[in-house]
Amino acid sequence: MVIKNKKALIEKLTGIHSSKKSYYVQLKKKIDEITRRNIQLEIINRLAKAIGIDMSFQEIVESIIPELQAVVAFDTISLYVIDKGTMVSRTVFVTNNREEKAPESSGREKVEEKTSEALLEVFTEKRTFLIDHRTGEPSVSDESGFLSTALIPLLVKERVIGVLEVICENGFEESDLHFLEQVADQLAVCLENARLYSEVWQHKQEWEITFSAVTDLLLFINREYRVQRVNQAVIDFFTMPEEEILGQKCYHLFYGRESKCNPCLMDQVVRTQKTAYQQSRIRFNRVLDIFAYPAYTEKGKAYGVTYYAKDVTRFVDSIKFVSLGEMSAGVAHELNSPLTAIVGNSQLLLRETDPEEPHYQLIKDIKNSGMRCQRIIQNLLTFSRQEEYSFEEIDLNDVVESALSLLSFQIEKSNIELVMKPAPSLPRLMGNEHGLEQIIINLLLNAKDAIASRLAAGETREKGRIVIETSSSEKVVAVHIRDNGIGIDYDDLPQVFNPFFTTKRVGRGTGLGLSVSLGIAQSHGGVIDVESVEGGGSEFSLILPLDKAYEKEGNADE
Repeated sequence: MVIKNKKALIEKLTGIHSSKKSYYVQLKKKIDEITRRNIQLEIINRLAKAIGIDMSFQEIVESIIPELQAVVAFDTISLYVIDKGTMVSRTVFVTNNREEKAPESSGREKVEEKTSEALLEVFTEKRTFLIDHRTGEPSVSDESGFLSTALIPLLVKERVIGVLEVICENGFEESDLHFLEQVADQLAVCLENARLYSEVWQHKQEWEITFSAVTDLLLFINREYRVQRVNQAVIDFFTMPEEEILGQKCYHLFYGRESKCNPCLMDQVVRTQKTAYQQSRIRFNRVLDIFAYPAYTEKGKAYGVTYYAKDVTRFVDSIKFVSLGEMSAGVAHELNSPLTAIVGNSQLLLRETDPEEPHYQLIKDIKNSGMRCQRIIQNLLTFSRQEEYSFEEIDLNDVVESALSLLSFQIEKSNIELVMKPAPSLPRLMGNEHGLEQIIINLLLNAKDAIASRLAAGETREKGRIVIETSSSEKVVAVHIRDNGIGIDYDDLPQVFNPFFTTKRVGRGTGLGLSVSLGIAQSHGGVIDVESVEGGGSEFSLILPLDKAYEKEGNADE
């Protein structure tokens, strides 16, 4: 009974109705069919996976050609890409080193003409067309016959984005066409995906270029107050790598706080759903104008805030200094009158008083204190730009000698060596001798105090030394004052020209010397450069222009 049912059992398991004679032939045919179907499924599966992979379309097609040819015995496969109704390109993938054949040259031209016509039909009717190489006549895919070329549309949302052309000299079976149409569907998705990816990448690049080109600060901050995106200006401003900035809480990045600000600019924007503005002094003593813009999802829900910030530290400080300058000028003018009376009367009393009298020294102290107050007021007037300068032709070497004549005794008395290195035949320039002399005096006094600070700190490895050197080039003249004093702290160096900034102890300086000196230099069209190493001394250089255009300006001022 088991042997009798063996044949029926094999037929049910294999699906093959066979005799002993044809059994192995049909079994081999069935295995080939299953293998072919597995390869088809593998090709479709690979194309489906390729949709989410960053590969070019050509790489995707080339990767499946060996398996594809094992299923469909084609000679050439080509792809026509269509964009906005116009054929953009044709990519040909040749698997056998044979050219497309036609019976005659005229036959080839006829086939090419019919292919072009069929392409238009495919694009219009959105269905597969076949062309018989023997006749050159096109026919739709449901017709039978010896067919050699298949034109299959690549459809995305009922829109033709390309045409797959497969050429085979031995014709196609209907199952082959059905499979190629499946392949075309997957290729259509891949092609559209590649196009969209390219567009997104291009837009991303354009946006990042635009984003980074903005010289003011741009930041995107999410609802958890964390910085998500920044432009190059933010990286430069905070002098931190981008990876250290991203993820920081905004209140920590801007203010160094461990908890959110109160009131919070982001909370205000999210609550009101309107742009907000705030001027704030943040870390590093910088002032920012901050504009906050809400960002919304498609459903209108706020998911973050974009900050646009502009560094207005100089502008804000300049307004304060203008106000301070106006106030200083007013105070200086008010004090000048009583000080003139104090100094003048004390001088008269000194003339009438015997130096041996006990109150002679008191009167002398009154005069000296009054004159010191007048010098401070003069600095305030200079700082507020209330003093006008007249310009004349001068020699910078003469100005340096004049300044040294006033200070050399005081400096050398402090056990400091003075070294003068004047440049021979220094070009003359248009300037104000008194103003330039004041700059040199300020620089020399600062050098003397820097050396005194070094000696007071117990550093006596070498004697105090100040070198004054003049130089010239084609366009400028300069005086350089070098000392071997205590030097300037690296963090203090950017602030040395700020009004009222001083590292001297209370009563030793007003913090106006370098600010006033810089103002005088700028009124001459010049600058003051500084180089310093903490513990290694400093060099200040007054650099003045020699151009003729400025000479005319100086004459006009005169």
